[in-house]
Amino acid sequence: MKASLIAFITNILFFVATTVNGFLPISRHSVSSHRTRDKERLHRISGSSLDFSSPSSSTLSLIISKKLRGGSDTKKITSLNMMMEGLNALDAALISGPRGVLGLTCIASLVVTPLTLFRQGYSFSVGYGYSIFAMAYAITRTFNINIGSVNSLSLLASTVMFYGARLGTYLLLREWTVPSKSKSIKEFDKTPRLKRIPLALAVSMFYAFMTCPLMYAARAVSFSETTFIGKKAVMMNVGAGLALLGAVMEAITDGQKYWIKRCNSSKDNLFVGPTGGFFRLCRHPSYFAEVLYWFGLFVAGIPSFDNSPIAWVCASLGFYGILGIMKGASKRLDAKQNENYKGQEDYDKYRKQVPANLWPWIKN
Repeated sequence: MKASLIAFITNILFFVATTVNGFLPISRHSVSSHRTRDKERLHRISGSSLDFSSPSSSTLSLIISKKLRGGSDTKKITSLNMMMEGLNALDAALISGPRGVLGLTCIASLVVTPLTLFRQGYSFSVGYGYSIFAMAYAITRTFNINIGSVNSLSLLASTVMFYGARLGTYLLLREWTVPSKSKSIKEFDKTPRLKRIPLALAVSMFYAFMTCPLMYAARAVSFSETTFIGKKAVMMNVGAGLALLGAVMEAITDGQKYWIKRCNSSKDNLFVGPTGGFFRLCRHPSYFAEVLYWFGLFVAGIPSFDNSPIAWVCASLGFYGILGIMKGASKRLDAKQNENYKGQEDYDKYRKQVPANLWPWIKN
């Protein structure tokens, strides 16, 4: 079962990566490169050494039809043309215009939808993490962001990809190794598979809202003669730093909690922690770190929003939504722990030492 699931998820990510690899690095003159992009895509997909000397991409199918014989080949090329046009439309949506968030939604849905059909709970867990990675990867490829460069945009894109890949993998590992988590994921499977599609599309759009600041930042930096200067540069740098801090902090706290729980798996009814490290700041530092990460991404995108109502509305709804989710999740987990461990000396002592639930050093 686990092997088949690994193959299933790998195939999804491979398909998304292959699709995204159809995006060629852009420049400020990217519009003029669409013709070359069309030719290279068809050449790569069809595997044919054809003469692409036609001055117009609209005549490519006619040329190929003359080169190839048989109706099946013609149908194949027609399908390739349709896929090529879809890739061009998605590419153009990410580069500029009001449809960027819809483009991100399409990319996220390529990951979330099949995973939701497999396990409904994956729409909020594994699909959440890997869809964030897929969108960040698409943006990085489309805008030719050099991950090795030392600048705020490169740091931001690297952070978002790390966050998504790390979170998706961690949640998958936790499900496989913690029986209670596996059981809770399976309990979500109450809706018929086809009826899960609207849910998958809805959460995909929500994830696109959350991730869109990276797209707007990439647009602004890629199409400007210089990088941001002054207050805009400071804001983007601060945001990228906060996002990185949140991503690293969440990775550490998730790993710490997972390790301690696994080492004390026989003590289900006893409070075993963790109580050290970031858990001295608040009782649920993983949730705080997630809020910090998304807040940093939002702040980093603000200099690129300018007067775009779509950018402001989508990014604000994304951050406000995840903030509400994390606040609710921390309250529910705190209530559950209080119900399970209240009266135990170690737990009562820890609550007195760390009165903060979500926000560090703030009693709540």
